[in-house]
Amino acid sequence: MEQKAKTFWEMEKESISYIRKNENIWVQKAVIAAVVNELEKNEFNLQNAFKLQDSSDPGGAVAQKKLFRSKFLHHVYRLGRKLSLYAKDSGNQNLLNDVDIAETSFLKSGEKVALIKSSTILKRGYEYLEQVSGYDVTADELKRLSEELLLLENLQPQIGLVTNDRKSAVRSIKQLTAEARTLLDKLDDGFEGMIDDVSYLDGWFAIRKIKGRHIQKKPADQGIGQVN
Repeated sequence: MEQKAKTFWEMEKESISYIRKNENIWVQKAVIAAVVNELEKNEFNLQNAFKLQDSSDPGGAVAQKKLFRSKFLHHVYRLGRKLSLYAKDSGNQNLLNDVDIAETSFLKSGEKVALIKSSTILKRGYEYLEQVSGYDVTADELKRLSEELLLLENLQPQIGLVTNDRKSAVRSIKQLTAEARTLLDKLDDGFEGMIDDVSYLDGWFAIRKIKGRHIQKKPADQGIGQVN
């Protein structure tokens, strides 16, 4: 759909360029001139809508988040193993219940579940920081992971805003394309009904590529009226 819309936009730009290069043929026709002005405004708005759509593609942000999340959860898992070892050594069953996790299920768990579990492990790490210093748990590690957790929690709303911008742009593109089709159809009528220059009409409909709207005349037919 996106490529089809951009192909239409290219045709619209080419149509406007052709119109302006041959302005002397139609400029005295106020009805046609008014539609041309509306078409140029439409093309400008369509161009901006495509720019917004291209700049708000969430694909890259989502991929980066997945990679960041995977690394973060792996580090939290390793922290959990260290806390789990301490809990087993000290016989602390309550701590063990909170930090003893299976790697596969943890890494594949849903977004909300994984972040809640990560928060629990970090809180327990801070709570037992003094006791687990001999298990390679450090304040710097806990601080870094806590900052990464906060970053992950904030990333989803940001991606959501980007996605909303893209959806808005797509809606605008559909509406503007429909409007442009109507304007171009009016120009088809206006040119065929009000313009006598056969070469101009041939060039216009070659760009428009509308089957059945205009029969290109052979050189021998120039000057003979066309029946539509």
